[in-house]
Amino acid sequence: MRTILFVSFLFFSQLAFAKIKVRITTGEWPPYISNSLDNKGLLAQITTEAFAQKDVAVQLGFFPWARTNELSKSGEWDGTIAYARLKEREKYYLFSDPIYVGRYVLFYLKTHPFNWTQYSDLKNIPMASTRGFGGMGDRFIQAEKDGLIKVERLTSDIQSFNMLRTGRVQAVPSDLEVGYVLLQKIYGKDVQLFAHHPLAIQVSEYHLVISKKVKDPQNLIDTFNDGLKKLRHSGRYNEIIRSWYAKPIYQNAVPSHYLTVPK
Repeated sequence: MRTILFVSFLFFSQLAFAKIKVRITTGEWPPYISNSLDNKGLLAQITTEAFAQKDVAVQLGFFPWARTNELSKSGEWDGTIAYARLKEREKYYLFSDPIYVGRYVLFYLKTHPFNWTQYSDLKNIPMASTRGFGGMGDRFIQAEKDGLIKVERLTSDIQSFNMLRTGRVQAVPSDLEVGYVLLQKIYGKDVQLFAHHPLAIQVSEYHLVISKKVKDPQNLIDTFNDGLKKLRHSGRYNEIIRSWYAKPIYQNAVPSHYLTVPK
């Protein structure tokens, strides 16, 4: 009897001290998220450490982005990270406070420059972009739906940039930091063949999103937001960003004058 009581006590004690676990599905989007990077990328590290402030463990699952969307939307996994807020997504997710702010721009070959101030200026500029990506914002997506711009949707950013390199499209919308990191990885020194238009399509806030189909999604969002606030107030948030900007993945790819290094 004493043995049974002891085992039961040990079992429930372990449960009491076990961390809550949140399951986050995501895809490859370096330098923000990647299974091959230290701490799984800049945004993944911020997300993990913010949850850790509240004693919540994070399980990351890497899948193709289309599959990531399905798994998180359905509630099979709790949510995903690095999503910009779109009206369409608000049907399925709750959004956290912003984790990070990026800039979506149009990349092009220096041999084929163009200028634009409104979407009608881009009607004869064929583009390629990854299927399901929405960081370029609602206005871009609406212009695409309305036929004001022509966007070929593909399965990866690599495919999009390869089409740009071979002249099959003239522009690729991408987060600035992601774009330069990927171009450096694909083309090495030939990254100098590319440039981006200075006009941002969208200043994008990237969020953790939790599926509305999971149990008590608002509690997970509130828990994360509280942890993120603690991370910011402690100075650790800025420390993480500075450490990433100093890594080779940034130093070798992203021009430093495009980065705002936090103090």
